[in-house]
Amino acid sequence: MAHHDLLIRGARVIDPAQNIDGIHDIAVKDGRIVGVSDYASDTADRIIDAQGLTASPGWIDLHVHVFDGAVTSGGVDADTQAGIATGVTTVVDAGSSGAGTWKAFRQYVVERSQTRVYAYLNVSLMPSRGPRHGSWDNFSQGTTIQLAEAEAARGLCLGIKVLASQRHCGNLGIIPMQLARQASRLSGTGLMVHLGEAPPIIEDVLELMDEGDILTHCWKGVYGGLLGRDKKPLPETWAAVERGVKFDIAHGQSSFAYDTARYAMDAGLPVHAISTDIHGGNVKGPVYNMATTMAKFLHLGFDLPEVIRLSTLSPAQLMHKDHEVGSLEPGRRADITLFHLVEGQFPLTDAERKTEIADRNFVVDYTVLGGAVVLEPTDDEETMPHVSL
Repeated sequence: MAHHDLLIRGARVIDPAQNIDGIHDIAVKDGRIVGVSDYASDTADRIIDAQGLTASPGWIDLHVHVFDGAVTSGGVDADTQAGIATGVTTVVDAGSSGAGTWKAFRQYVVERSQTRVYAYLNVSLMPSRGPRHGSWDNFSQGTTIQLAEAEAARGLCLGIKVLASQRHCGNLGIIPMQLARQASRLSGTGLMVHLGEAPPIIEDVLELMDEGDILTHCWKGVYGGLLGRDKKPLPETWAAVERGVKFDIAHGQSSFAYDTARYAMDAGLPVHAISTDIHGGNVKGPVYNMATTMAKFLHLGFDLPEVIRLSTLSPAQLMHKDHEVGSLEPGRRADITLFHLVEGQFPLTDAERKTEIADRNFVVDYTVLGGAVVLEPTDDEETMPHVSL
């Protein structure tokens, strides 16, 4: 008989990394997963009776904005709006900070949040009025490359973010994309590319992307996206798939459409991460949180294990952090989300303001971060779960 810090008993455990989907216990010690098995004879400092609940690796949101004031509508709080209070244990800020504001972002967000925060560094130095990438004054390749390399070594920076759209690039067109690719390659980090309204045209953007690069807002309802006028993937889209370019949802305020999703699914296009692009402009709808975004994929016909994979293991692999997070394998960080599904009639709205009625939705019950229970139900059944900050 062994003694653990935490035992979760009798949950339906879904862990795509280990091909687990069944009723099991989860044992935690010293902030790490001991295993997923039958621990009926073991003891623990804390035992959670999880019968009727589903346990998965802690959810990962690959695209958020948690640096307040850094995007048009403002970032949201990493803990109470994007992270542990919503079942998400790891978030990735997608370019809210450039080299000119990184120090403040690290001090006031990364170091003060309980939620684990990583980030892509914006290729532009700092937020600006008008097109963010539209002025040469807002670029310093040397500064950006050196900072990305240094912060990647610290384990915080995952790569470079660029917004490849006319709204953000102005008259510089494809040049910011070229600069971001160069900064990514010279710093030895990743690349995340925002798909938006042309110019630059998507064909030119995709041509600059290679294996492991991430195209975010992939199911956006926009002309000039991954699909042609016939609603079928462009030849350049299929070529990018063959090269190993990865596709991230990043729902956002204007970047996810049910119609685009169904055309892409019918064509067999892959998707590699479910993410929210949550910020101040969409936290009260249509995004709300990660759970609501995941529910839309159940509604689209994805089964629950696949939704979990796209919200845990797959984004962890894109981040090159799957040795630490994204699974319940022994030795991994003990990040666990406990939830249940409720049945009913749930109006879920996409970013094109199209509402469809789903028959299932997620309710988060517990969040475990590094072995600590940081979100749990309150005594009052009518209140939200309690988050420990």
